[in-house]
Amino acid sequence: MSAPSNLCWVADSPVGPLEITINRAKPEKDPRDIARAACEEAGRAEAGDCVLCWSRDADGRIACAGADGGAVRTVLLSDEEWAWWFSPYGYFPEHLIVSAPVHRPMLIDHAVIARLLDFVDAFPQWFIGSNADLPIVGGSLLAHDHFQGGGYRFPLMNAPVERVFKLPGLPQVRAGVVRWTASVVRLRARDRAAVYEGACRVLDAWRTFSWQPGGIVPFTEDADGATVRHSTLNPILWREGGDYVMDLVLRNNRTTPEHPFGLFHVPEALFHIKKENIGLIEIMGRAILPGRLVAEMPAVKGECERAYYEILQATGVFKSNETGRAGWDALIATL
Repeated sequence: MSAPSNLCWVADSPVGPLEITINRAKPEKDPRDIARAACEEAGRAEAGDCVLCWSRDADGRIACAGADGGAVRTVLLSDEEWAWWFSPYGYFPEHLIVSAPVHRPMLIDHAVIARLLDFVDAFPQWFIGSNADLPIVGGSLLAHDHFQGGGYRFPLMNAPVERVFKLPGLPQVRAGVVRWTASVVRLRARDRAAVYEGACRVLDAWRTFSWQPGGIVPFTEDADGATVRHSTLNPILWREGGDYVMDLVLRNNRTTPEHPFGLFHVPEALFHIKKENIGLIEIMGRAILPGRLVAEMPAVKGECERAYYEILQATGVFKSNETGRAGWDALIATL
């Protein structure tokens, strides 16, 4: 017997159409469990139970639990052989997973930008992106370095740029702030090297950027005095005509006594709709809501739509107000 199909519809919002899905197959996870698992598994080197670890048999075939028996192929990214396959969850058309050759924690750095560029050079028909590399704002599996991509155009990719700015020394790059609820920088250029340099510049600036009026703090200390990093981003890349287009979604996972689950996380008042981390797919405009909501449909349909828009607003580090606009000014000045 085949699994029941997921519910999916399109909802209007102030930033354009948003896609709402209720996934009957995906287990719902508590964000605290995700963070705990990331800490416990960060030092693991063995494959163990990791569904993203893969290996090549003597006859050349690739084995990977996460592929669920589907075909697994490889692609060379920055001189490393990565495996890729179509996701058995299929959150969107041609949803694919791209997995690192060794079991290592996710890390958003300059090397990731280069690998994403290599991927779209190899497969220009698909977009590629990464979950953030920190608990709360990251995906549900942070212990194994991986990307997601596919042949789909998400609402974020159709959102326009509402503010243009320049990157000094990179005149070939068109940079701007996207009209979106989350805080997104978009870079566009035909020159691959210029997009790479611009993206690395944004990443480096954001990871150390502080804006107290908006609650943005890049580093704190834990109880043992160790530095804890809070700022990272979701990089998303695709080809459009002859251009490379890269969206960089700014994320921060700091918690406060008033917001113990995360200052830029799902508000606790909306946990009855969604409490799990907001990862790559959802930040791009496609909600993945828990299957338990099916039993309450259609009564909660409108509530799901309103909640998803509010959740996306909550993830934005620069709100659509005077403080947020001043924050954008301050960040852009550092670029």
